[in-house]
Amino acid sequence: MFKHAFSRLIRERTGASAIEFALLAPILLFFFLASITVFDLYRTYQNIVQANGIVADVISRQTSIDNAFVSNLYSVFTHLQQNSTAPIALRISSIKKTAGAYKLDWTKESGTAGLLKAQVLNASSLPELTDGDSVIYVEGAASYTAMTNILGFGTMTFAETAFSRPRFIGAIVYQ
Repeated sequence: MFKHAFSRLIRERTGASAIEFALLAPILLFFFLASITVFDLYRTYQNIVQANGIVADVISRQTSIDNAFVSNLYSVFTHLQQNSTAPIALRISSIKKTAGAYKLDWTKESGTAGLLKAQVLNASSLPELTDGDSVIYVEGAASYTAMTNILGFGTMTFAETAFSRPRFIGAIVYQ
């Protein structure tokens, strides 16, 4: 009798799709959440890269800047991040090459400065300049917290840099 009931249970096909769904639903949910998390991570990284480029380009078109201009640029930088609650930071520097060495003319930081690494001027991380040339060096950082911890992403900090040469004068003046 037990053998007969077991063989009938094995041949029974009603409810098979519900069992298959119950087995596959967690896997589908995992891939759905993982794809959203990876997309959001990539979007956040692209936002910081694009915002750095935009800030560098805007500064390169100026002849001089001041605190009010930097404050307005930080507001634009914040808006471009599309996440008003995440901590962000922005550092704008003017670097000049004099007598074969890179020298910092001026620097201005805005936002959560702890997100930015200490600024080190070494030739390997800076563009090649001839003596007397200057470059605008923009460093931006944004903190990212994943929607879910499903892939092991917790809180990350994205930091990127952008360079731009002044367009109309040799070096941007900070007043």
